[in-house]
Amino acid sequence: MKKQQILILIFIFGSFSVFSQILNLPPRSASAITGSQFVSTISSGSLSLTNRENQIYTEISNGNVPDFYRNLVPVKSYAVISGSNDSITYYVLPDYLAVGTDTNYFLCPMSPMLATQIADLTGCTLPTRKMVNDIWTAAKVKLAPSPISPGPLMTTVPVFDDHNTIVKGQRNAVIGTYPLGNLVSGDKKDVVISNSIYSTANRVVIYGWHQTNGSPIQPLSNVHADTYMDYSHGIRLIQNVVTYQGAPTTVKNILQSSTLNSLLSDEGVISTPQYPYSTVVSSLNKPTTFAVTRFSPTAIKIIVANDADATHYKVYTSTNGISYGAATTLVKTNILLSGLTSNQLYFVKIEAFNQTYSVTSSTSEVLAATTSVNADSILIVNGFDRMVTGNTSNFIIQHGLAIWNKQKGFSSATNEAITSGVIDIENYFAADYILGEESSVNETFSNSEQTIIKQYLQGGGNLFVSGSEIGWDLDHLGSTSDKDFYNNYLMASYLFDAPNAGTANSCYLSKATGIFYSTDSAHFDNGTNGTYNVSYPDVIAPLNGAVADLTYCTSSENSALHFNGMFPNGTISGKLVYWAFPFETVYNASERIDLMSVLIDYFFSNETSTEITAKKRYDYKVYPNPSSGIFNIEISKNDVDKSLTVFDLTGRVVLIKKIENNIEKIDLSEFSTGIYILSIDHRLQKISVVQE
Repeated sequence: MKKQQILILIFIFGSFSVFSQILNLPPRSASAITGSQFVSTISSGSLSLTNRENQIYTEISNGNVPDFYRNLVPVKSYAVISGSNDSITYYVLPDYLAVGTDTNYFLCPMSPMLATQIADLTGCTLPTRKMVNDIWTAAKVKLAPSPISPGPLMTTVPVFDDHNTIVKGQRNAVIGTYPLGNLVSGDKKDVVISNSIYSTANRVVIYGWHQTNGSPIQPLSNVHADTYMDYSHGIRLIQNVVTYQGAPTTVKNILQSSTLNSLLSDEGVISTPQYPYSTVVSSLNKPTTFAVTRFSPTAIKIIVANDADATHYKVYTSTNGISYGAATTLVKTNILLSGLTSNQLYFVKIEAFNQTYSVTSSTSEVLAATTSVNADSILIVNGFDRMVTGNTSNFIIQHGLAIWNKQKGFSSATNEAITSGVIDIENYFAADYILGEESSVNETFSNSEQTIIKQYLQGGGNLFVSGSEIGWDLDHLGSTSDKDFYNNYLMASYLFDAPNAGTANSCYLSKATGIFYSTDSAHFDNGTNGTYNVSYPDVIAPLNGAVADLTYCTSSENSALHFNGMFPNGTISGKLVYWAFPFETVYNASERIDLMSVLIDYFFSNETSTEITAKKRYDYKVYPNPSSGIFNIEISKNDVDKSLTVFDLTGRVVLIKKIENNIEKIDLSEFSTGIYILSIDHRLQKISVVQE
C-alpha cells in the first residue's frame, strides 16, 4: 500500500536566511523588475558594456533572480586518488545565471570580470571543464543546443533575448515532467576556470554546450578577449565551500592540490583557479548589527546585517558567558546553530570571515538566547557601545542569567539591529534595554530609536531600561524632541548628575510606593565588584503619573520609577520601568535575580498567554491541517508578494515560492517524513510531515 503523507503545521515566527546549499543573495523584492523589463533597460545600442554590466550586477546583488535559482543542486564527481576510487560532491546553480522571476527571467551573458565579481559576492566559483561535463551527466533536463546563425548581431542584447526566448520555450516544454529547480544543461556554453586563462592575457575561456549525445559543440577555447560575449555564453555558479572526507574545504583548494585536483580538474593542478579580477579582501569590519534569536527548543538563529566582504561567520558559544569553545564556521546566509541542548541559555559572539582570502574580523560583543520550549517573549537590547573603563561588552550575562532564572525565554540584539530592521522589537512582549554609561557622545537613544520605542510603548509594549547617563543626555543636554521623549515616554525629569549634591554613592533602597518588595538597601558597583564604576548616576523625578521605586540611600533622591498606563498617542496600555543606574552593576547576583524576578512579575502579571503573544500578530491560516502534503496558506493582503521559504531542520531549503494570492496552494507531498520550517517575511512556522 502506498504510504500517505500527513502534514502537521505548528507556527513559530522570526527572520530566516537559508542553508549553505543556497545562492547567497538577499530575498527578491516584490517591486523588482521582471526579466523582459530588464532587457528593455539594457537593450540600447549606445549603452556601454561597463554600464550594462553595472546594471546586471545591481539587479543580481539586490536579489533579483528567480526563486528556483536559489536552491543549489548536488553534483558528484569521481576520480582515482592514491590508487583508490574517490569522489566529492559540490553544489551548482540549477541553470545559468538570470535576472527576473520564475515565469519571466532573462539568462544573462556576461564578461568574466562581472562573473568573477558575482561569484565573489555569493561565495561561489565558476566550473572547470571536468565540472561542466559532470554537470551535463547529472542534469535531469538535457536540452538540445539551439545555435543562432553567426553574425555581427550575435553579441547584442536583442539576440541575447531572442535566444533566451528559444531556450525558455525548450525548458517550458518539459516543465510538467521536470519542474523548475531541476538541473538543466545543454542550453549554453560555460565560462570556465582553466589554466588557459593565463596562457594569454585578458582572455575569456569557454567550453561546453553539450549535444544530446554528450558531445560538446565548443571545445576549450581562449580565442576571445575578456570583453567578448555572445548569446551562447552562460554563467554557472558553483558553491566554493565543499566537504571532502568529512572536513570542510573549497573547490579552489581542491584545484590547487597536487593530490586531489583530479576530483575537479582534467587539466591537472590549476594553481590560480579564478580570473584575475577578484577584489582582494584584506580586512573585515567587526560585526555590530546582529541579533541572536531563539529558533526552536534545540536551535538558535543568528541574524546579521549583510557585509558584502564576508562569506561566513565564526560563531563561539558558551553556557556561562565566560568560557567559549572552538568556533563553528557557518555560511553567512544561514547562521543556524542546531542540535543544541533544550532549555539552555547560550551566550554567543561572532566574527566575520572571508573564506577566499582567509580574513577574519575582530570579535563582536556578546549576545545570548535560550532554547526554551516556550516562545521567546523578551528581547534584550544592548545599546552600551561607549568605550569606557570597564565596558567588557558582555553585560548580557547579568541580564540574561537573571531573566533565565525566571525561566523566561529570550532573544537579544544590538541596538544597531533594532534601528536597521534586522529584528523587530514589536514581536516581543517585553524588552530590556541595556544603556550602561552610554551618554551624549554615543547617544543613549538616537532619533530613530526614540521613534521605535515610542511606537512600541504606544502599542502596549513593556520596557525596562537602565543606564546612568540617560537623563544627562536626553533631558539636560538634549534637543526638544529628546526632552519630549524623556519626559513623556520615559516619564522622568532629570534633576542632578549624581546624588548627594553631585557626589555619587553606590547604594539604593526601595520605596514603599514602588513595585519592589524589600526595603533593605543594596548596592551597585563602584568599580571593585566585577563590572564598572557607576560614577554619575542620574537623580530623577517621576512625571505624568509615573511612581518612584528606588532612592539613593544617603540622599533619598529618586533613582528609579515605573509607569503603567497609556502612553501619548497610544492605543494599548503599556508598562515602563526606568532605572537611573545600570542593572548589570547591582551586586551580588542574588540581588539582581530577585530584582529581575519582580520586574518580570510586574510586566507579565494578570496577562493571559493570548495577551502575551498578542505582540506577534501573524495573520496566517493554514489548512487542512493535518494534510496529505498539499495545503493552503491564507494570508493578509499586506503580506502578498512576499517570499515563502520552506526548509528542513538541517537547514536545507526544499521550496522557495512567492506568495502572489491571499490564498496560496503549497505542495510538499514529494518530501519525506520530518520537521520543516516555513518562513514568510520575518515570521516562521514549524511544519511536521508524517508518513503513514
